Amino acid sequence: MSEQLSLRRLALLLRNDALAGYRLLLIVSATLAALLVFGALIGAFNGGGFRTYYDGCFIGALFACGLIGTSLSFRELHDKHRNTSYLLLPASALEKTLARLALGTVGVIAYTLVLVTVVAPLAESLNFAVFGVQNTAFKPFGWLPWTLIPHYVVAQSVFFLGAAWFRKAHFIKTALAFHVFLAGFTGLSVLLGWLLERTFHGGYYEVDFLPLGGFFEVAWQPVYYVALPLFLWFVAWLRVKETQVSHGV
Repeated sequence: MSEQLSLRRLALLLRNDALAGYRLLLIVSATLAALLVFGALIGAFNGGGFRTYYDGCFIGALFACGLIGTSLSFRELHDKHRNTSYLLLPASALEKTLARLALGTVGVIAYTLVLVTVVAPLAESLNFAVFGVQNTAFKPFGWLPWTLIPHYVVAQSVFFLGAAWFRKAHFIKTALAFHVFLAGFTGLSVLLGWLLERTFHGGYYEVDFLPLGGFFEVAWQPVYYVALPLFLWFVAWLRVKETQVSHGV
């Protein structure tokens, strides 16, 4: 059994988090189900046949609930009334990070898929009974949900780091910091492109940038989908570890 990672301790952490949050999960589930059914009834009242209604519901619930929930992953860590009991849990910083990471990724994705898959047939049965029409059924393994799930994982990694880094207003501060970074990165890219254009196409040199463009076209996917989330999760773990060490745990 490793001091840093024990599957038994990780499972106990996941069970503890599940028991602590099941009431909130029931409230959120009931609210989402009611909104989904109400929207489906409106669609049926207008003639039905909406092809992407349930796909849209899944994507909206996944990103909204997932990112807001992820931004609160380490609220105990920053709460002076609860951080001592959280930090003294018999688990390493790595296990605490992995437990919240699993809930924010695998847990949220599976929960949203199951919720929409279960509620959609019930909503359409009601539609058919009341209006005699139906919207297009939800396909949990269709191309649209699974095309956008990787983008959710990337976005989740950003808010996961924000949850570990910021002490208050995690979601707002993370979103603001992300937009500031994106604006700065975009401006720097434009400036760099302008400088390269003036340097190499201003009468001094003629350089073919097609090979470089092809390299970025191939490299951006592993960087975006794999390297970026792993890096942000790693920094979040370092933040949790730092906090735990600073408290003498």
